[in-house]
Amino acid sequence: MSVAIRWALRLALASSVTFSVWTAAGDARNTAQQLRVAIVIPKAGSFKVHNRLIANGATIAAQEIGAGVADKGHSSVALKLSVVSVRPTISPTRVVRSLARRSTRALILPCDVELQESLARAAAKAGLLTLSPCNPDARIAKSLPRYWPTGATGSAEAGQLVYYAKYRQAKTAFLVGAAGSWYARLMTGELRKWAKRDGINIVGEASLSGGAHGLTSLAKRIRKLNPAIVFAAVPSPGIESIITELRQKRVLSAFLVTDGMDAALDLARYRTGPANSSLEQVVFATFGFPRTTSGRFVNDYEAAFRKKIVGSFPGLGYETVQVLEAAARRASALTPAGLNASFAKGFTVKGVVLEDTRYQGHGHRQPVTNVGLAEVVRDQYVPLFVSVAGHPTG
Repeated sequence: MSVAIRWALRLALASSVTFSVWTAAGDARNTAQQLRVAIVIPKAGSFKVHNRLIANGATIAAQEIGAGVADKGHSSVALKLSVVSVRPTISPTRVVRSLARRSTRALILPCDVELQESLARAAAKAGLLTLSPCNPDARIAKSLPRYWPTGATGSAEAGQLVYYAKYRQAKTAFLVGAAGSWYARLMTGELRKWAKRDGINIVGEASLSGGAHGLTSLAKRIRKLNPAIVFAAVPSPGIESIITELRQKRVLSAFLVTDGMDAALDLARYRTGPANSSLEQVVFATFGFPRTTSGRFVNDYEAAFRKKIVGSFPGLGYETVQVLEAAARRASALTPAGLNASFAKGFTVKGVVLEDTRYQGHGHRQPVTNVGLAEVVRDQYVPLFVSVAGHPTG
């Protein structure tokens, strides 16, 4: 990656509504059309890291698309991506109005935070196209115009975790969530639904508010119930600390965790011996695994951010921008209505980093995509399998 691109990735500007913006764009001189896109991420909260990783991946995609424009000397579409970092409590209407003043046509929503839904509704009122990388609540797609998911639904993810529990012949499970979390409420509901459907008995539940502290009574309760599985919908790094403390308190059940765990894992931190981790017997959901075609992305990402890619969130951001670029190339006009019509007709995007994404058209909003499961083995992130995420809904 060039020095110019690396410097572009480090630029930061303050906007009039007290959130920060930085951009990654192709050379507009090589194209007659430019599509302004914004991705909104929270500055704080449990999913701050997850969203930053998505934004990093999206930025690399925009840079690579821009480099393609420059190399070829012409293209039908040039993406100009702005990463907008906001307070979790900011007014969604205020954000959308500011973006609209900048001629933003498409908005990539934040992941797994309540702002995701409120921002989507504000964007719908303003007529913007919205893309949603994470979809714990698939019902949103049914109720809003110009709203298009790019990743699997929370329901599909929960179904995959419960399927794996059933594959392991589990009959009982304990359910752990996070108090006050929009994401945890939705995902524990999906896990509960799928467990009932597949004949796994939820023998107990807990909603944690204090992180990994004060888990003595919970550990005692889980040991007494002795479930085969503990399902958890708590994000990283909190879930790693919780599992570590419960292991120290002799909770030996296997843990099956939602995608909240799949962000910036530092597995060596939880080592309990020369080759063992307290996170053994832990499986978690992902949006997929790197493909053989992801080499350029990995190199560009590491050059830009000086970090190795761990987990699927950077790839999810990358593929979301690839999906938007594919829709833009097929659109009759680079307007929200034109882009929306492109999605509505249906198309397939061949995955570069993760698996392919296919929009079926005919009224389906949720794309056919994949859910993966990974396991912690000797301090390593090990892919188990990836498969199509059930039948689309919406």
